[in-house]
Amino acid sequence: MTYFAPDSLEWEAMTVGYGAWLTWALSDRLAQFYAGLRWPGWEEETANLTVAQGITVQPFLWSKEAQEDLAATSRAPAPMTEILTMNQDFCRQMELPDPGFLGAA
Repeated sequence: MTYFAPDSLEWEAMTVGYGAWLTWALSDRLAQFYAGLRWPGWEEETANLTVAQGITVQPFLWSKEAQEDLAATSRAPAPMTEILTMNQDFCRQMELPDPGFLGAA
């Protein structure tokens, strides 16, 4: 199992198989995993998103500014295709490995 980390724009190995990952994903440990990517009030801000939407964050999650103070970022709903395409473009611009299918419409 791998995970595309929005705070590094890189694929990260999860070091577990599907069964262990599914058990983990359904546990309370998921909140701990995402703690660094959540801001006060995130639940209210994301409650009305559809499955085809995500949240854009400015400055971007991979920036020093966002990592130092995520609560101070600006956020807005956006189509996931737009978010994924943007991440793919940033990978290319920063000469990171292409994330593959991400962003493909």
